[in-house]
Amino acid sequence: MAQELQNKSSQLGSLNRAFLLLEAIASGSRKGSSLTELVARTSLPRPTIHRVLKTLIDHGWVIRDETSARFNLAMGLAALGYSAISRNPIEKIATTHLSVLAEQLNQVVYMGVRSGLDMVCIGRYESSSQIQVGQGRVGMRGPFGMSPSCLAMMSHLPLAEIESIISANLSRYHRIEGFDETGFRKAVDEAIKNGYSTYDSIILDRTTSAIGVAVCDPDGYPIAGIGTTYISGWLNEEQWQNCLGQLQKTAERISNDFFLNSGK
Repeated sequence: MAQELQNKSSQLGSLNRAFLLLEAIASGSRKGSSLTELVARTSLPRPTIHRVLKTLIDHGWVIRDETSARFNLAMGLAALGYSAISRNPIEKIATTHLSVLAEQLNQVVYMGVRSGLDMVCIGRYESSSQIQVGQGRVGMRGPFGMSPSCLAMMSHLPLAEIESIISANLSRYHRIEGFDETGFRKAVDEAIKNGYSTYDSIILDRTTSAIGVAVCDPDGYPIAGIGTTYISGWLNEEQWQNCLGQLQKTAERISNDFFLNSGK
C-alpha cells in the first residue's frame, strides 16, 4: 500500500513538472526556449528538465531544434489544443456570428478567452478583403491583458481582480518588445470607464489600432472577448462608431445564444 501511494505521488509530481514545462515553453518566444530560460521560468533542476523534456519529445508534444537547441511545442500537442478549441461551446456558438461580423466590418475578427493569468485565442475569422490586418492566430497564448479582446474582458472585472492580474503579469508584459506601461495603464483606465477597449499603439506595431468588446454572462461577468484590428487612421468617426456598435451587438447575440443553449 505504501509503495502504491509513493508511486502515485511520483506520477503526480511528474505530471506537475510536465505541466510547468509546457506552460514555460508556451509563454516563451515563437522561436522556442533555451534550457537556461526553462530553468529560470520553472525553477526546476536541469537534470529534471532534461528527463521530462525527453518524455514530452517522445510523446510528440515538444520538439527540439537541432540548430538552435531551443525547445518548442510540437504538433502533437497542437492537435490536442485544436481539438479542445473545436469543442469549446462558446466558440461553436460564436463562429457563425463572428464570420458574419468579419464580412460586415471587412476586417479580421478575433475571439479570446481567459485561462488563469493567460489569454488564449480560440477564433480568427477573416473577411473576403485582400487586406488582413493582425497577426493573431488560433491557439496563440500570452499574458492576459495583451490583446483588445482580453483588455475588454478586464474592463468588466472587479477592480481588485484587475490590479491583481496586472501585478502578477507586469514582468511578463515588460518582456514583450515595445511594451509601454504608461500607455497600457491609460488603456485599462479608459476600458474600465467605457466598458470596451481601444488599443492604440500600446505595443509592437505602432501603425495599428483595435477595438475589443467583452461577452458577458447574465450577471455581467466576462466569459470571452471579441475584437478587431485595423490600420490606424483607417476608420473615420462614423465608421469607428459603426464598428464598435457591430461588435457590441454581436457580443450580445453570442451571450444570448450561449446562455439560452446552456439552459436547455
